[in-house]
Amino acid sequence: MCKSMEIITFDHQVYQDLANKIERIADYVFKKESTYAEEPEMWLTSEELADLLKISTRTIQRMRKERMIPYSMMRNKCLYRFSDIEECIAQRVVSCNPQTLDEFRKGYWLTHKSFSR
Repeated sequence: MCKSMEIITFDHQVYQDLANKIERIADYVFKKESTYAEEPEMWLTSEELADLLKISTRTIQRMRKERMIPYSMMRNKCLYRFSDIEECIAQRVVSCNPQTLDEFRKGYWLTHKSFSR
């Protein structure tokens, strides 16, 4: 009970085109998978940000007014994206100890269980 095998031949260029398409599909799939693996965005209140940066909430308010830090308003409350604050720190608009950032990030996910993965 031997099944016969069918041999299919491709032109070299057709084979290369097919291989390139498969590689692009694989790249797309891997990129999509890594997108879902990212942590959700952290949003900080003025109090959390002041605590992180070791400054007062009044200083945070002044920085907002002077447009030094980006923020969003939600239900009459100022919120700050952690990634925006990291960028401000990297650009030296705001000063902070990087070790403090890492500790804050770890603690944030422990205390904000509703957002955890």
